[in-house]
Amino acid sequence: LGDWSVFGDAATEEKEAMWDDPDRCKWLGWSALEVTLEGSTHLIGAMHRSTFSVHEEWKHLLLPYDEVPAARRAQCAAERLRSWWARAEGLPGLLGDCHVASADGGTRTCHVASFGIPGAVSLRLHQARQDHVAGCGAFALLLADPATGAAWLHETLCAHTGMQTQWGMAESCAADRSEICPLLTWDAKATTSLAVLGGLGSQMRRFLERDVKLERFSSILNRLYGTRACGDESHSLSGELLGFAPPASVGTQAWSPGAAASACEEASVFFQCAKAARELALPWCDAPRILSARRWFDCHESEPGAPYCTGKFYKEPYSDWYTPSTRSVGHYAAASEKDRLALYESVVSCFKLGVPLVLLARQPECYALFFDLDVYGGCEDAPNLKEVIRFAWEDEKQVLACAIVSSVWDLYPEFRGGLEVAVFSSNGLCRRKKRFKASYHLVFPDIIVDRPEKCSQASGKCGQRPAARHIAVRNHVVLRLSDAVGSSRALAELRYDLRRCCGFEVVSGSATYLNDWTEILDEIPLWHEPGPDAATGLRLPFTDKPREGRPKLPLGRWRFSSATSSDVSLEDWPPTCSIEQLRDLDLVKWVRLGDISADVTGELTPWSEAGLHPDALSELECPECWKDADCI
Repeated sequence: LGDWSVFGDAATEEKEAMWDDPDRCKWLGWSALEVTLEGSTHLIGAMHRSTFSVHEEWKHLLLPYDEVPAARRAQCAAERLRSWWARAEGLPGLLGDCHVASADGGTRTCHVASFGIPGAVSLRLHQARQDHVAGCGAFALLLADPATGAAWLHETLCAHTGMQTQWGMAESCAADRSEICPLLTWDAKATTSLAVLGGLGSQMRRFLERDVKLERFSSILNRLYGTRACGDESHSLSGELLGFAPPASVGTQAWSPGAAASACEEASVFFQCAKAARELALPWCDAPRILSARRWFDCHESEPGAPYCTGKFYKEPYSDWYTPSTRSVGHYAAASEKDRLALYESVVSCFKLGVPLVLLARQPECYALFFDLDVYGGCEDAPNLKEVIRFAWEDEKQVLACAIVSSVWDLYPEFRGGLEVAVFSSNGLCRRKKRFKASYHLVFPDIIVDRPEKCSQASGKCGQRPAARHIAVRNHVVLRLSDAVGSSRALAELRYDLRRCCGFEVVSGSATYLNDWTEILDEIPLWHEPGPDAATGLRLPFTDKPREGRPKLPLGRWRFSSATSSDVSLEDWPPTCSIEQLRDLDLVKWVRLGDISADVTGELTPWSEAGLHPDALSELECPECWKDADCI
């Protein structure tokens, strides 16, 4: 933010020196405090703090600190000590700088900046106050562990009848629950609300990445927290494997220090094995979340045909640190919506830790329409290998997206007034083709289709089953683009640019370009594979392919609409669309939106079969037939 030009040639050197400032570095030390709780004493370490007030954690609300392991380690340590100390002292909330009621009992308030934990702060023992808890005291714990943070927030809100008002949460509450501070502030309400929503870290990450500053941001945090504060990740810090302590209202049957210590030992053993198996570069504070993900898969193994599978890797069911080691069959099912939600949370948690799972959602008989777009760029040593993204999705006029949506409107004209499209991307180097690949999954939540199914000995000969709508809609889109490209200047230019981006490469053994419409709108993922060995499906959001390193991420949701009839000339096709960006979703809801295996209520969306391209059904062929397989 400063004007570094005044330093001339020394600007870069001065920037770096800022992070080595002695006054800054003195707060990067580490100390440990003994906490005695219900007869057992635990040594819990954390970074030095000024007062150990929760307001010192505001940075976690706004920037993606939790995506940097060293910074996440420091954050978890602070909230661990804060929660254990509050539980040991019997506090109805967590400490933080706040206003308190005046001593004379009137309506006047005063701000106190000396609420802290003796021994872990710069305050002397007699200076550190613990006689009030802040209304916003739980916001940092809500970010580190939403469940425990919510328990502490609930404890504070229920500590006194005056803590909840018609205008929102009060500022603070006395530790003995005798009074509240009659004041409403942004500090208390906005920080808590933002933490409940997950903070702004993931959104800010996108902008840091867009502005090519994410690597610099991570480098500085690793330099400060990894080298100077937390040290080497190969060893655990004091109390690092302990969970977060809930408030006293959570009884000992649900949580106890002894049970926390036992879970700590279990997490330690499993985490060491997982780190050794996959060389996971994770701090020890992540062990409980890693173990939680493993437990879900341990408890939800199922038979082939289940809604989820890990797919295959070199013709064998893919296995990893989270899959059961005894008899990994690679198929999993959620017994209830609660179990499904727990899976989504594990998917998001592992992604945020930097170790995305590999997991596919299998197609039920009916599901939301989706397309799988694969667009290839240059080889890994090409100077402009990622240029294809600009034409495939970041094009200002959105020619490809408008063409696809307009083709869908041919069959579902009632959605011309508004059709929602959720877009996911998975960009990076394709291990198989050794070139850059921009992959997009377009999901249409408003349109329900049925699945096409591959031939098998059990299902009979090809052509005996009626054509499924999903493959018919896909074929219609491909044929519509193919017909229009000869006349539409916009489509012709787009096709040329896409072919050029991959060096006019053709599919092996054919004359079809790698970036032709029929290749871009990949047909293979649409076909359901029956049989006991089937392991196909569509990746869940925030998961990866085996050893690929390009997880599937949400780009956003848009509503497309058009007042133009579908009968425009081919020269003007695709027609102009109005594109409205819809609000973002929290990460768990993104997973739910991209999970095609989730049950769909209702019947197939009515369609206008008269609008179907005449060749769409004649083009229908089972992929097994392409291989001259015996289909009977």
